[in-house]
This record gives sequence, structure tokens and C-alpha cells, in this order.
Amino acid sequence: MISTTTRIRIQNILQRIENNQSVTLEERIFLNKLSSISPVISKWVDSSLGPEASTIDND
Repeated sequence: MISTTTRIRIQNILQRIENNQSVTLEERIFLNKLSSISPVISKWVDSSLGPEASTIDND
């Protein structure tokens, strides 16, 4: 289970991704690490990135 602070940080990063705002490499690495551990966070990331991102990864 993730803390409230971590959840808010994740949601803030994902919101910026959805709005095409800048996200640092450190934040992207943070999301990647957490999404590999948590299926819930992985779904959040997939949802924020959209279907194009999963298509690119699978090609």
C-alpha cells in the first residue's frame, strides 16, 4: 500500500503527463519503478499515457 503523500505525488505527475506539461526524468523513473511493483499504479500510468503508448511499446 502506498502512502497518501506518494499517491498525491503520482497523481500530480500523471496529471501533468495528461496535460502535455513537462515531467522530469527523475519523475518518470519514479513512476516506472512504482508501476512495476503495483498493478494499480501501472493502470493509472497506462490510462494517463493513452493507447498510443502501449501500441508503441508492443511494436
